[in-house]
This record gives sequence, C-alpha cells and structure tokens, in this order.
Amino acid sequence: MMVRSILGIFAESPFKPLKELGHKVGECAHEVGPLFDSFFAGDYDAVRSQAEKISQLEYEADKIKDRVRDKLPKSIFLPVDRRDLLAVISSLDAIADCAEDIGILFTLREMELHDQMVEPLKILVPQVLLVVDKAIEIIDQLDALVEVGFKGEQVDKVRKMIDELGRLEHEADLTQDALARTLFSDLGDDIKPGSLFLWNKILNKVGDLANTSEKAGTRVRLFLAK
Repeated sequence: MMVRSILGIFAESPFKPLKELGHKVGECAHEVGPLFDSFFAGDYDAVRSQAEKISQLEYEADKIKDRVRDKLPKSIFLPVDRRDLLAVISSLDAIADCAEDIGILFTLREMELHDQMVEPLKILVPQVLLVVDKAIEIIDQLDALVEVGFKGEQVDKVRKMIDELGRLEHEADLTQDALARTLFSDLGDDIKPGSLFLWNKILNKVGDLANTSEKAGTRVRLFLAK
C-alpha cells in the first residue's frame, strides 16, 4: 500500500497505461492469424487489407507507448528499476513491430501457396499467439505485484506464469525449426528464389513474435528478483 501511495503522491502510475499497451499489442498481433487465413484462401485483396489493419493497430500501440514513456521521467519514484520497465515497453513495442513487418512482407509479392507448409503454419501461428497472450497476461499482473510490494504468493504465481511462457516459446521454436527444414529441404527447387527469400523472412518474423514476447516476460522476472 505504501508503494501505491507514493506513486499517487508523485505521479500517475505508469502501470495502468502499460497494461493498456499490452492489450493493444495483443490486438495487433492477433490480426496476424486472419492475415494468414486470407493468404491460405488466395485472397490477396484481403491480405493487403489485413496488412493495413495491422499497421494501424501498430500505430495506435506506438501512441500508447509514447504516453507510457511520458509518465516515466527520471525524477519519478518507481518500485522497479526504470531501465527494466523501459525494456518491457521496448519488448512490447517489438511484438507490434513484428506483426506489422509480417503484414508488409506479405504485400511485397503475391507468393504461391505450397501445400507442405499450410498445415505446419496453421499450427505455428496459434502457438506463437499463445506466447503473446501469456506475456500480456504477465504484464497484467504488474499492478497486483506493485500492490503487494513484489512479495508473497503473487510473486510465486507470476514466476509460474513466466516458466509457462518459456515452455510455450520453446514449443513454437520447435515448430518453426521444422517449417524451416520444410522450406529449405523438402521444397527444394520447387520454390522460386524470391518466394524462398520472403518465406524465410516471414518465418523469422513469426518466430520473433514469440521471442520478443518471452523477453517481455523475462524482464518481469528481473522485477521479482530484486
């Protein structure tokens, strides 16, 4: 309670808009699913429309990010290391950036659909979005952690959530690796060089959605260790 009162005296808490940022980033990332669905359906008008929607959501996330940073002048008292909190914000920002990049990559060229990649992609994308959701769920706990002074059962609960985040990210990694082998080994000469380049970039960006989400969670673990 003391921590909350100090935040109340000196400045508006940055944790509420941080939660808002997390939810906007999640909204942005979840539009990647319909983007892939449009591609699977061969509807490139819908692909371009979906890419624009993701870009708009990324812009909205950027505006919230700026608002959160505005609440973090160096003079403000915080119950956590300011640098770690800024790193969490950067990781959330990177999730939205990855989603936008995926949309942009899909609009660079109308790529052919390869059947060998469809089912693995239908597994990978939901796996990655589970990682994003878990990271945002962890960010949602920061308010409660501040309230209890980063002590007690709430800390144990968040540590378990971070462990689960790591497990989900690992599973997504395995699926991504299998897809990369399909792309470079199984498809072989059946894929055009331009498509091979773009698919490799897209797979890396999809993987980065999970990687940056895990980084956000790892930063919260640093709060718990102090």
